[in-house]
Amino acid sequence: MLPLPRRFDGNEWFILGTIALGFVCVVLLPKRYPNAVATLVVLFCVSIAVILDHTIATPPLNMYNLNDQQKYELMDVVTYFMYSPYALISVYLYDRLNPRGIFFVAYIVGWSAFAVCFEWLAVIFHVFTYTGWRLLYSFSVYLIATPLQLLFFRYTMRYVRNSRTKV
Repeated sequence: MLPLPRRFDGNEWFILGTIALGFVCVVLLPKRYPNAVATLVVLFCVSIAVILDHTIATPPLNMYNLNDQQKYELMDVVTYFMYSPYALISVYLYDRLNPRGIFFVAYIVGWSAFAVCFEWLAVIFHVFTYTGWRLLYSFSVYLIATPLQLLFFRYTMRYVRNSRTKV
């Protein structure tokens, strides 16, 4: 069993607060796609976070620590859901706005910048403690992760639409 935080302080409140705020925003949005698609987007987002975290935040790289302890704790798992509601908002707006060409590039850059600002706040609240990582590196990661997430969403929506027409 994963240990609980030693103290429930600012970083835990930041994690829970941003998750709650994000999901409240998601619930207030008009529905544009099935709940199964939203669940898959959340799982995709969490999967990317887990893969990256276990690649660059563990030995031998160990470029940052999560939360208060250097060892894995329960709130580290909850942290993986921190970006999920914002991923849902991102795909919602992508589906609604349907950016093309230069607007698609601007959309990717804009959401990547949002993610970096969000991460910067997480650093201020000691969710992440960098030991070799730089915030600038995160921007390049988000420039890759954001279009992957949108491609996954498009693929999933295409599958859902095709399966409905075949029934």
